[in-house]
Amino acid sequence: MQGSELEKFYLFVERLVDSEARQVIQALYEEGGELSEADIAEKTGLKLNAVRRALNLLAEKGLVVYRRQRHPEKNRLVFYWRINYEGLPAIIEARRRAALERLRTLLEGEEGTYYYVCPNDGTKYTFEEALEHEFTCPRCGTMLVPDPDRELRIQILRQYVSLLEAEVNSARRR
Repeated sequence: MQGSELEKFYLFVERLVDSEARQVIQALYEEGGELSEADIAEKTGLKLNAVRRALNLLAEKGLVVYRRQRHPEKNRLVFYWRINYEGLPAIIEARRRAALERLRTLLEGEEGTYYYVCPNDGTKYTFEEALEHEFTCPRCGTMLVPDPDRELRIQILRQYVSLLEAEVNSARRR
């Protein structure tokens, strides 16, 4: 991965899990192979419990995998962790699809609902709520006006939906 791609990946991990998981992924990436939980704790400066928690969350998301091996001297299991490079494309693709569905739902909601806004405090009301209050703000009594930003929000949502659809479609063709 290149510098900006790597930073995007770290940011993705941080948003998906948290900042400790980002530190764990960074340590694993920089190592380039497997690390034990203790090695990760040493490299990141995190407590062992925080490392284990982050690793388990990352494993739940499919971002890391482990193998167990019995320690020859201590006669206990040691877990060696690595980044799941094979599974990353599918995970990222699934996140794209989920985001696309959320955006489509949001767009449908925006297109199907008309809002009215109080010019004083910006409070939004659906058409039904505005009608119920006779198109006056229940807080201050000011006349409600049609939402001036509705078309802009719809336009922006359409652009994001279009961009994500293009990414999802290009990934399918690969």
